[in-house]
Amino acid sequence: MGSKSIKVLCVDDNDFVAEAIERKLRREPGFEWAGWLPDTTNLTECVRESGAEVVLLDVDIPGRDSFEALAELSSAEPSIRVIMLSGHVRSDYIDRAVEAGAWGYLSKGEENDVILGAIRRVAEGGFALGNEAESVYHRK
Repeated sequence: MGSKSIKVLCVDDNDFVAEAIERKLRREPGFEWAGWLPDTTNLTECVRESGAEVVLLDVDIPGRDSFEALAELSSAEPSIRVIMLSGHVRSDYIDRAVEAGAWGYLSKGEENDVILGAIRRVAEGGFALGNEAESVYHRK
C-alpha cells in the first residue's frame, strides 16, 4: 500500500466501541478515520461517500441483519474489505461472515496490534482472523 493511508469506516451501535477504534487509528500512522455508523441502514451509500476501503462491521447490531448488509455491500462494492467485529466469536458466525463476503473476523476484545494488523492484512488482499476467532475456528 506504500505511504497511502487506509481509510476505515466503523459500523457499531456502541459509540464507545467506535470512539475507541477511532482513537487507535488516529494514533497509528497509515490509517485514516472515515467515520462511524450506528447501524447498517445506508451502509453501501456511506461507504461510497466516505471513500472507505476497510469496514469494521459489528455482527450484533440493531436493525437490518449485518450479514445481509455485508452481502449487499460485497456485491455492490467488491473492492471493499469488510472485517466483522464481534463480542460473540462462534464458528457458525465466522462461516456466515465469510459466505457473505467478509475478509476477516475479530473479537472486540482483541489487542490494538491485532486489530491494526488485521486491517492492514485485508487492505492488502489477505484474510484475517483474530486470535480468539482463530482458536474457535480451528477447534471445528
